[in-house]
Amino acid sequence: MAVHCSMTSHCPSVVRKLVQRVTIVAALFFVCSATARERWLFLGDSITQAGHYVDYVETWFLLNEEDAPEILGLGLSSETISGLSEPDHPYPRPYVHDRLDKVLERVKPDLVFACYGMNCAIYHPFSKERFNAYQRGVRKLVRKVQKAGAEVILLTPPPYAGRVKPKPGPSEGEPYGYKTPSPDYNEVLGRYADWILTWQGKKGVRAYSVREGIEAYMEKCYPKEPVHPNAFGHYLMAESLLEALGKESGSELLDTGVSTRDEDARWTELYQLVSQQRKAYDMALMNDIGHGNPGVMKRVKYSLAEGEAKAAELEKEIRALLDE
Repeated sequence: MAVHCSMTSHCPSVVRKLVQRVTIVAALFFVCSATARERWLFLGDSITQAGHYVDYVETWFLLNEEDAPEILGLGLSSETISGLSEPDHPYPRPYVHDRLDKVLERVKPDLVFACYGMNCAIYHPFSKERFNAYQRGVRKLVRKVQKAGAEVILLTPPPYAGRVKPKPGPSEGEPYGYKTPSPDYNEVLGRYADWILTWQGKKGVRAYSVREGIEAYMEKCYPKEPVHPNAFGHYLMAESLLEALGKESGSELLDTGVSTRDEDARWTELYQLVSQQRKAYDMALMNDIGHGNPGVMKRVKYSLAEGEAKAAELEKEIRALLDE
């Protein structure tokens, strides 16, 4: 910055004040840069509500990057981005766009991850009508998130493991649904996933797949039923996401199916604290904002104030562990 002044006795004081102001601004900029954390928001269905992959990603960032983002997981069981619901579902499936505006207003994220699809074709064979509803919902989410000033990362739906844990299809005259899914439902989700990936680099959106890592170890990821991958499947999703984000995670899980994370006491303790914090605060926040799943509404343990207090206690433990 150039400073121009006449040869008067006032010039030194003017310069001095200007230098002081520049110094103060620079100091404030340094402090804000050092302390500001990006806020990341994960949206999705019951897989994201379970949130093991979200906890894994947050644990990795806390251990490996000084400017680790603040991560909120507000996935909601049964939710769709298509707005569809099958006849045998016990209540109309929640629709993310019924709560998205409020979520964005309350959370004010810098980056939003959206992982939808598993429920969005409502366990039916492929149809253009259902696919169009999914596409409309995704486009609408992208517009809303970007209008709110945040970036968007779209994640493919994980696989449906019908070949590993098959469920009977409907009897004659019976409708398709989560109890009686289409035998080719994973192929339907594959088409949805392929379309999600066409967003990569389009309109400022990033799009990543979380399918391949799980597909290599399907039997191990779905020991009980075909919709919800177990914790191991979530870890594969997390490693796929870290890789897509350009991070060297230090794990060979995707290549070998074996992880040494569980042998790391510090990792395990931090992961558990992060998970507890999410169950306390994120779930309470989601309930406080409001959503369309009556079962989740009843099961949440804390009010928002209680969740905030519990999360603050856990944050102290997290910081103490990171300072060791």
